[in-house]
Amino acid sequence: MSGSTVTYNGETINAVSVGSFTLALNPDPEMKVSEIRESAEDIRMLERRILGRADGLNDDIDSAAKEFTEVIKWSISGLGQEDLAVWMEVSSALRFCASITEEWADCVNEYKKERRRIINRWNEIAPTHEEDLEKTEVAFRFVNQQTPSQKASQALSELKGQLEEEEVSAFNSLYERSEELRGDLNDGPTPEAVQRLIDNGYMTWSYFNLGGDIESLPIDLDPEEASDELIEYLNDPEGYDGDITALSAILNNIALVAVDKKNDGEKLTGEELNFLRDFYASLEEAVGEGGQPPGVLKITDDIIYNVEIDDSIREQLLSGLGGGLLVLSDENLTGGYDNLPLSIRETVEGPVDNNSPSAEWQANAATLGRLLGSANAHVQGGEEFSINLTQSLGYALDGSPEDHPYMSSWWLESLIDVSTRNEDANHAILTGEGKYEHPVHGLDPEMTLRGLYTFDWEDEGAAASGITDWIWQQSDGEGWEQERAKEAMASFMELFDSPEFVDALSGTGHDVEGKVTNEMGELVDGTWHDASAGLVNPELAWGWSELFVAYIDEFSSGYGLDIGSTGVPDGQRDGSKLEDGRLYLDPHQRESFLQLAMGDGDAASYIYAESINFNMERIDEFIQGENGTSTEGAVESGVLRGLIDRALEQEAAVRETKNNQDNAYEQKVTTNGIDLLGSAISEIPYPGASVLSEGIKVSLKENAEFETVFAGQNLTNATGTWEAKENFQLLTLGSLESGDPRLADMPSGMVAERNGEKFIPVNPSDWEFEPGLESIALDDAWTTISQDKWPHGEMNYSDAMGIFTEAYSDTREKMNEENNED
Repeated sequence: MSGSTVTYNGETINAVSVGSFTLALNPDPEMKVSEIRESAEDIRMLERRILGRADGLNDDIDSAAKEFTEVIKWSISGLGQEDLAVWMEVSSALRFCASITEEWADCVNEYKKERRRIINRWNEIAPTHEEDLEKTEVAFRFVNQQTPSQKASQALSELKGQLEEEEVSAFNSLYERSEELRGDLNDGPTPEAVQRLIDNGYMTWSYFNLGGDIESLPIDLDPEEASDELIEYLNDPEGYDGDITALSAILNNIALVAVDKKNDGEKLTGEELNFLRDFYASLEEAVGEGGQPPGVLKITDDIIYNVEIDDSIREQLLSGLGGGLLVLSDENLTGGYDNLPLSIRETVEGPVDNNSPSAEWQANAATLGRLLGSANAHVQGGEEFSINLTQSLGYALDGSPEDHPYMSSWWLESLIDVSTRNEDANHAILTGEGKYEHPVHGLDPEMTLRGLYTFDWEDEGAAASGITDWIWQQSDGEGWEQERAKEAMASFMELFDSPEFVDALSGTGHDVEGKVTNEMGELVDGTWHDASAGLVNPELAWGWSELFVAYIDEFSSGYGLDIGSTGVPDGQRDGSKLEDGRLYLDPHQRESFLQLAMGDGDAASYIYAESINFNMERIDEFIQGENGTSTEGAVESGVLRGLIDRALEQEAAVRETKNNQDNAYEQKVTTNGIDLLGSAISEIPYPGASVLSEGIKVSLKENAEFETVFAGQNLTNATGTWEAKENFQLLTLGSLESGDPRLADMPSGMVAERNGEKFIPVNPSDWEFEPGLESIALDDAWTTISQDKWPHGEMNYSDAMGIFTEAYSDTREKMNEENNED
């Protein structure tokens, strides 16, 4: 097939040609995902026929462990062991082949989707350069100034190269996977291949119930015998003559079955739960009392440090043991915290003293971190278990860095990653309300988050951010999810009313090295002393910025703000709260929260960019006349920008006080924030015009490269009233329809045409003027329409702009004055 086409889901898409530019891709593989999946189903149908079952098979054998004689529908009681083994081998081999085929279908599907994305992107962007590509040489141009045709050619060449490189990478990945899967089929069901299929969800119990590659898989194994088998193996791995992979298989599959059941609202069977509880109790008892590490943790240490154990077996055992413990603790699966062995519960409940957590507890917690961190990422612990573990870690880390000099980030990250998977537990900790409480700390969100947020994490706070990341992820989820997220957000914001909490996060005691701007405007190496939590852990700050974006409407609300001389209205003095399904955020808490989020440059730029985008959206709503001449959007935008101004100003002041070298933080943030909106500050020197862009995309973190940004704009311009006015002018001009006769009176370089329709691009970089003349063109264009009648009220365009920008600027100024008074 052609290298410039893709056939996916029955639809064939061709890459368009623009001038001499065409996409040169690998030939589209002549294979259909649907046909591959049909092949997988054919194999399973053959399997059903072999087993004497015309009815469905998957649901019957995937859900739990069964003897092979339970799976087959015909009576085979008279078969000898040799014949039975052959039957099992054939059936399990078919299931293995079907799973490999299903995995191959997904690989092809992913490649086809990526190929379609690449061609669609080319077809979307490339034609926009066609008109410029056909333009002839202008009569006069400056030296080194590119013609429109040259610019278009360069843009098309860059786009072509980028997309072709992305397709080559995707094609190579598909080829490599095809070779790997071919090898799997040639080699048969090796433990590694089977484990991968299990981990990726292509197999569950079915493979082992059909015999698998483990001929004597002990599905009905007694838990005490299983415990004895494991201990016997650990005592002499090389001399052990059994098959330890059978035990790891049953443990890992119980965890996978538990995930499926929980997703379907089901619970573990009594047999499954009893097996897990008795198995771990037997391990605990076998180790005995008084040892270090105790109980199951001693078994874990033996697995980790025994050099005679093959690495793949080690990981399978740890994954199975860790996943089994999490499943056993889960109340939603009929498990519970009290089912866990004492050695696990004592470690989960944390150190007695956090001034210097004992070496014994730290060693046990590190072992537990290695164990639970090996469990499947989709398995989570119960609510009580997660509440206890999260709060214990917060308590252990609460204090100055000198109190816990030997606490290692790697095992702490594993533990907090596991404990924050349970969103019910996170909600309970944040709100202080839930079914369970820590036996010592109760439900203490301030202590817990203070400890977690002020630690210097090697993963920059990514795992610890999990305690609140679920909030913004569920902010637009199902109704009950939105409600729960709002409850947690209201309680989370209440923490920012605590001076002790805010002070701790503002000065963690940690130093951070990085690039700072000196008095000469040069980027130099420097150190931030006693850095804020967001600067120490940028992933935390980024998670907070996502919370801001998710609830940007609530951050822009006038709730809790003074109105004239009457002060704060009644009923709006209660801090942040959820009332009648609506989330209300206290202004002071908003400001404190935003200042801490500004601790990381990328997060600060993201927040700043979103506030500009919010302003433009409210301007556009006003221009389109959806709310008549209501200034509600202008006031909301003013509130938001006033909060941002103050938060950024405070963070910049703190940085300058603590680090005399860092003189331009606020300027860098505002510049980078504008860059995130797709501007070109270096190309368009006049302020304001460069903040607008068609197709704004500020949600991708990879666009934020704060440390590489150099301040290039005057700070007063970056926060001035001019911005709203020029945004208003540009969006108004951009709203003129193609047939509007006034377009003929606009500066010629401002008007563009596409598909026969004339319009004014809202991004001045799309205008055709000599550099530096865009500002004059904007003034001339606005003068042309400023006195015309406004379509949505009894006023002219200039008056309409004045109404909006005055409301916006007054509110923004008021916010800054009130904040300064604080």
